[in-house]
Amino acid sequence: MKVLLLAPYRSHMSFGTKRQDILPSEALLILYAVLREAGHQPIMRNFTTNVVEAKPDPVQFSYDTVLKIIKEERPTLVGITCLFGGDFLYASALAKFIKKNAPAIKIITGGIHATTFPREILLNVPEFDYIVMGEGEKQLVEIANRMESSNLGNLEEIPSFAFRDKNGLVKINNKTELVDYDSLPMPAWDMLDFSEYEVDLSNYYNPKGHNLKNIVSVFSERGCPFKCTFCDLYMVQGRKLRRLNTKKFIDKLEYLANEREQRYFTFQDDNFIVDNRHVINICNEIVKRKLDIQFDIAGGYVNSYNDDVIDHLVMAGMVSTILNIEHGSEYIRNEIVKKSISHDKIFKVVNSIRRYKVQLGTNWIMGFPEDTNETLQETYDMIEAIKPDRANVGILTPYPSTPIYDQCFRDDLFIDKKINKKNYWKTPFRPHQDGAVIKPYKMSLDELVVWHKKFLDIRYKYFGHWHKELFKLPNGYIRCSDGVVRPEKTKKTLENIAHNSNKVETKICRSFSMQKS
Repeated sequence: MKVLLLAPYRSHMSFGTKRQDILPSEALLILYAVLREAGHQPIMRNFTTNVVEAKPDPVQFSYDTVLKIIKEERPTLVGITCLFGGDFLYASALAKFIKKNAPAIKIITGGIHATTFPREILLNVPEFDYIVMGEGEKQLVEIANRMESSNLGNLEEIPSFAFRDKNGLVKINNKTELVDYDSLPMPAWDMLDFSEYEVDLSNYYNPKGHNLKNIVSVFSERGCPFKCTFCDLYMVQGRKLRRLNTKKFIDKLEYLANEREQRYFTFQDDNFIVDNRHVINICNEIVKRKLDIQFDIAGGYVNSYNDDVIDHLVMAGMVSTILNIEHGSEYIRNEIVKKSISHDKIFKVVNSIRRYKVQLGTNWIMGFPEDTNETLQETYDMIEAIKPDRANVGILTPYPSTPIYDQCFRDDLFIDKKINKKNYWKTPFRPHQDGAVIKPYKMSLDELVVWHKKFLDIRYKYFGHWHKELFKLPNGYIRCSDGVVRPEKTKKTLENIAHNSNKVETKICRSFSMQKS
């Protein structure tokens, strides 16, 4: 049976910045692989890439492409990914378009947003026939098998699955145990023509001098054992870490490096650095197999970083890493967010990373209910002290099924008073929110705006300050942390960057009353 898998086109406004994704996500490629393994004929189109952005009218291009596939391939089932609330507008619009042109096609969706609001979506968006809650590999294959046999049977037998019965009543089945991650097939990279996704990465940090054409995101595990009060990722992947065995993970890298000539990877795990033994085993295997690669780490638990782990990572090819610090106030970070990370540990890790020429990124959040001008000043001061190559400061978004979500409704903190728990399912909140969603107890909206601008201004302030020559650019150009080199017209900006590049400093500022380790 033919199954069409779609990542819908999302305008740049969905993320606050222009989309920078290059290849289809590993999750989508795994869905393709499990369907193929089960004997089905998957078709995949990913509309969240630069390939689509390059078209004159990306929205029309995506719709025309889908319509052409439907007419030529006649799929029986269409799967549309809908990860966040900000994606729902695009996913539902695409579902409406498909149903209008091919009413007989069944449409299934999944992701965090669909997992959180299955009843609301099925009650209000008739174009969606089925919803997978949590991970979707088993459920997608099961419903495809039943549709192929022309016998759906009792759909209540499918766990973590939502649907309408013959009377139009919404049925939500109990959740099941999460999939054995190690049992899943290799993502279907073999069906990709990597040349179609090539972009100019000549200005990326590239100490090995590779001919970089793509950045490939890979995962070594699913799940997160931590309980940060703002995070809802556990809704899909659970709190238990489920890892690929080391051999299988390195097999992925080896195939991509040697068979598909890919040299730059992002280890996209929510917390790649948690179990140091797991990390060191991966690094040793990369070295053992002599994989000539470079990689960056999208996230890691600060408390798990140490000199030995960092040494192994650099030896294996790490060129960039991100620390999820979240806040400069120890009170906010540990008592409100529940990170349990001390100032001392943060700076010890920073100094350890700075032993190498590794790009250092940091993630922060502003706008917690308990935030004040004083706590945000602590975040600003900490960024100034660390001098990261990029400081990503997002505005808090209260995601459903999180403690902060309940707190914000309990204390009436939402700025838009029309928002309530009944309509939250269709509110287009998203990562990288441009504006504030809630107002802290002791801050005004004007104060939040001022702080947001201050954090935007400092985001790239120290980019490349520790290796000026490696990041030397042609006159009139400025490098941004996403790797894009953009021409700038103002001489002042160039002068500021040159000034900041001379500040080679890794010591802790005195305001934190600490010594360099």
